[in-house]
Amino acid sequence: MKKYSLFIFLLFTVVTSSYSQKQWPTQPFIDSYIKGEMKTLGIPGMAVAVIKDGKVLHANTYGIANIEYDIPVSMSTSFQIASVTKLFTSTLMMKWLQQKRISLDDYVTNHIPNAPETWKKITIRHLLAHESGVPWPASLGGTIGITASEPFKVDSMALLIEKLKAQPLKFETGSTQAYVNGDYFLLQYIIEKIGGLPFEQVLKKEVFDTIGMTDSGYDVEQRDLRILTMFPLKRKSQNFTTGKNGPLIFKGFYAPTSYNAGGMHLSIHDAMKWAISLDSATLITAAMQKEMAKQTLLKGGFTQLGWTTQINNGYQVIGHSGGPGLGDILRVPSEKLTIIVLSNFVDMYPYMAGNILKHYLANFNPQQMPKTLKRDLIR
Repeated sequence: MKKYSLFIFLLFTVVTSSYSQKQWPTQPFIDSYIKGEMKTLGIPGMAVAVIKDGKVLHANTYGIANIEYDIPVSMSTSFQIASVTKLFTSTLMMKWLQQKRISLDDYVTNHIPNAPETWKKITIRHLLAHESGVPWPASLGGTIGITASEPFKVDSMALLIEKLKAQPLKFETGSTQAYVNGDYFLLQYIIEKIGGLPFEQVLKKEVFDTIGMTDSGYDVEQRDLRILTMFPLKRKSQNFTTGKNGPLIFKGFYAPTSYNAGGMHLSIHDAMKWAISLDSATLITAAMQKEMAKQTLLKGGFTQLGWTTQINNGYQVIGHSGGPGLGDILRVPSEKLTIIVLSNFVDMYPYMAGNILKHYLANFNPQQMPKTLKRDLIR
């Protein structure tokens, strides 16, 4: 165990992508902080970037993406970002709002035939802001994080929507904000209907290809009790959890019916392109980005376009995390400042982006949370 840990430590303290070293500036305080946290927590691999007003202030990679082949993290390594995926769903929706292909005030009943009476008040805005009341039942879609009543059985999108129609709302639409992915199941159905393709293909066509994001995507995993198949995704990082005698490879599962809520893989290089596109307003206009940051009347922690939001000592900070700490993106719209932290360690909470942000906003008060969670695995 000690020999193995020493090997991991030496590798991630020495190896970073030569591409990142030659092309991008790095900040010593960030490098020191990240390497120290990785050593303390046993994190195999990470990538971090800081973008301000379209300029890269820091971009670097750390540690190992694949322990079986000793492959280091590079700028092109794609990390599973879990619920951070929602920021890219939001980006797609903003593009379509600009093009008037959809409206925040559209009723879902305009897009979903034979919807129940209880859905008649639900709008696109309610779905994005987690205000619809649509539940997240354990048996629907094989979603990660909830034990399904039929393990590894994944419903088709059509069957999933029919099952959702049969479920009562958890609360009256628009009466509260509750972070459940039932909202995003419906939203994905609508996106696929408008786009005419599976969600991952719509996102690639409308966002990735437009920005030049070439390393990001979905592995489109299919599994049952006998087999597991997925599409090859170049430079995809393994995920890891803590085992008794060293890291264990960890493979979560995202049903294709939930891809707009989680399951996307993102490289730090592509994340930088996306943040720069926001700063330069090349894909999403400045006016639409103001809409992105607006809260609904409920002010329950999400903006009307699906970003988490807080007012922290005078600054509005928006973003999302996922995994809980596989991905964490914080953005300060007034400063055009974005902190991006990607990790392949599933036992970590999303606390590092806030601590890095404090170096750029002295008055920012990072949220206090545990650094890791315990999964109590027996291996």
